[in-house]
This record gives sequence, structure tokens and C-alpha cells, in this order.
Amino acid sequence: MSDHAYDISYLLDSKTATVEVPQLQIVKTPPPAPTAASLAAVQDAMACELMLADAAHEALIQQYLRMSGQAFRGVTGK
Repeated sequence: MSDHAYDISYLLDSKTATVEVPQLQIVKTPPPAPTAASLAAVQDAMACELMLADAAHEALIQQYLRMSGQAFRGVTGK
């Protein structure tokens, strides 16, 4: 095998390729301003989620009280 098989010195003498790359411009647009109807829809959705979470939260409290041996008599104290 000859030493010239891997000679790449000719690459050093060649001109390097250059590529023009356009400069990127990132533009962030602000979100649209909320309308009264969209705010009302969001509030309704949040209210529904809170009502669903209320039952699960109450069940977790009852489970904790049963596990800790405490009795929960409710708001009326009965």
C-alpha cells in the first residue's frame, strides 16, 4: 500500500466553498386581546373544573379523616 493513498493535501490548496445564509429575523406577535365573551367562556370552564374538583377534594378529606381515626361531623356539627 502506498503512502499517497490517503494524501489529502490537495484539499488545502483548493478554494473553500462559501454559502450565503440569510439572517433570520424572529418576530413575536402578541396574542390577541381577550374579549368579554372569551373571558366569560374561560370563567365558565374554570367554574366547571372547580365543581368537579370539589367532589374529589371532599372525598380525599373524608378518606384522610377515616385513616387518621377522626370523625367528621360536617358543617352542622351533627
